[in-house]
Amino acid sequence: MTGSPVPSPRTPVVGPAPNQTMELPAYAPGELLDVASPDIAPPTRGIRPRRRSRLQKFLIGLSGGTLLLVVAGVLALATLLSPVGARAAARRLAEQELRAELDEGEHVLGQAYVSQRNWWDNFRESFGVIAATDRRLLFVGLPPASWLRSGDDDGPPEFRVQSLTYDAPFTAHSHGWLIFRGVVIQTTSGDLTFLVPRGEASRVNEIERVVERAQIAQSQASQREQLGRIAPPPPPPVYVTHVVHGGESVTSIARTYHTTPDVIRQLNRLSTDRIRIGQRLRVPQAPNATTAAPAPQPANIP
Repeated sequence: MTGSPVPSPRTPVVGPAPNQTMELPAYAPGELLDVASPDIAPPTRGIRPRRRSRLQKFLIGLSGGTLLLVVAGVLALATLLSPVGARAAARRLAEQELRAELDEGEHVLGQAYVSQRNWWDNFRESFGVIAATDRRLLFVGLPPASWLRSGDDDGPPEFRVQSLTYDAPFTAHSHGWLIFRGVVIQTTSGDLTFLVPRGEASRVNEIERVVERAQIAQSQASQREQLGRIAPPPPPPVYVTHVVHGGESVTSIARTYHTTPDVIRQLNRLSTDRIRIGQRLRVPQAPNATTAAPAPQPANIP
């Protein structure tokens, strides 16, 4: 049986049927060519953007914010926390440096482990030792340990040493901030704040007592030294009796006793300089003068 072949149902038909025309939209000046035309049907195949519901968008935004919070929390913990073993290593090195900082004959009367958080260290914790000796208050600490440690030896550690002698104007007293305990040292140049870990509070209190006793003793020693520099007051004057002899006058008597005629007149209530032989006058004792002891009277021999 001859004729045109019947297309297979699996063979797709491409393009318009023969002898079929397609009308295109007419172009008008000023109109955009990419405006959708009602004569052209939207494509039924191809890649189209997926439309998400409001709930899906909220969950996606929430998951992104949670990731940012987790990253920020990890960075904050890395900033505030110290590497494992950094505290014990810093305390050991600080204690060794403390012994090296002591002068000859200087003795430690009390010490405690403390730490610091300073803004120039991004509030990272640095550990050290504070000690009260018989001469001063001494702190030795190390900078915060880094999380990124290199395998090479970077040389000796850098210590932070602060020393306050007891004659310097400073005070030390304990403080409490919520769950934290610390000690504040107030000086003329600024305050030094230390955090006190658990178990070290009694040692810090002992350091405060040592500092208080040492400052009192230093103040008393300074007062005694100042009193020693002041000249002692002159001794009170000693008056003796002078018997007027022939040829003496008020002026000559005053010259003999290293005084002035006015003093002689005031002591004896004299209105003039007229004196007589045998008159007894009250005069101040001359410097370096010794009173002659009365001569012994001879004993009566029967």
